[in-house]
Amino acid sequence: MTGDGKDPAPSPPDITTRDLLRQFWRDVYGKEVQSASTYSYTWMADQLGHICIGILADFLATFAVGRWMYGADATYRDGSLGGLLITVAAVSLWELSAYRSSVTQATAVFVLDKKLLRDNAIIAAVYMALGGVVGFAFHQIAAYAFPIAFGVLGVAIILAPRWLRQKIIWQKAGLPYLFRLADAVPTISTDGARELQKFIDAPTPPEVSARQVIIGGPVGSGRTSLATGLGTEFAFKGHKVRYVGFASLLEFASDVTPGRYPDDSGPANIGYWPWSEAQLVVIDDIGPEMVDPLQTAPNIERLSNLLGRSLQPIRNVLAQRHTVWIVGDHFDFQPAGSGLNDIAKLIKEYCSSSEPTLLIELSAASPEPPLPKGTVSVKQVNVRRIEKAQ
Repeated sequence: MTGDGKDPAPSPPDITTRDLLRQFWRDVYGKEVQSASTYSYTWMADQLGHICIGILADFLATFAVGRWMYGADATYRDGSLGGLLITVAAVSLWELSAYRSSVTQATAVFVLDKKLLRDNAIIAAVYMALGGVVGFAFHQIAAYAFPIAFGVLGVAIILAPRWLRQKIIWQKAGLPYLFRLADAVPTISTDGARELQKFIDAPTPPEVSARQVIIGGPVGSGRTSLATGLGTEFAFKGHKVRYVGFASLLEFASDVTPGRYPDDSGPANIGYWPWSEAQLVVIDDIGPEMVDPLQTAPNIERLSNLLGRSLQPIRNVLAQRHTVWIVGDHFDFQPAGSGLNDIAKLIKEYCSSSEPTLLIELSAASPEPPLPKGTVSVKQVNVRRIEKAQ
């Protein structure tokens, strides 16, 4: 929202220290039965769990080392240093194994973000190792135990801001779930994956001109998963993303006034990025809005009217940022068919885009064996670039 009547420009996320403290308080003081769960809360709970695992591992390792070195006469401090070293080594090897397993499971269709995956494994190992240090402190006299424990607390706090900022950026996108494209089953064509990867890796508005991605396909083809994957990849790269339904967008556009763009900010403890400020807007559920109440099939002319009239007040805003449009089924998806092509051209013309529009057609899912947990099948028929509206 702007106060000078000008259209808001897309902007990157800006998470201040004050924002971090406010989110921390909402996550820690609030109750999950009263409010939506957040990625920032989940991350803090994970790290607390990792610290507890480290403490338990250290106690077990210290007990084993003490008995091995001193027998039944071992005291609670005997073997504490050896227990700590074994704990640090064990948790490091565990996370290394988990990292390698994740790399192996990736389908190699899209580029795997190994750096983020590696850093995530490292920070998990570090927090478990910090738990091991706390366990070590418990085996020392009070004069040593308390300084060590508070030192661990300080390190844990110092390490947290980078990761909390990352989680806040993800959760404020409002995506229905997180999905990494590297986990997609390899049914998308190499050329199609390459086109999408270029789009993901390129700079975002306002650094570059906005582009449009149109995803069409029947129920079960993975269209929302693919679109969510695109949103996830952009959010993971630190861009401001917003997921919104087409019906909500129509409602927002109906109440626009100069410098004011209505929005739904979501749960109070999250606060979605304003769609009018996002660098990438993912627009879902367009198909149902194209169905005329007196007809049973979608009407492209109806979409043209919605874009030209109902969404006209926000046209300039959407045209300034990347947009992903999820169309749905009901159309002739043959390469020679005109349905999805016409929709792509309408959207391109609506956004007055000078950049190529990426059109992705997804086919119906075919019967196949159950997929590994955490994977989504992306059935790719065709990927085309719409260079200009006709």
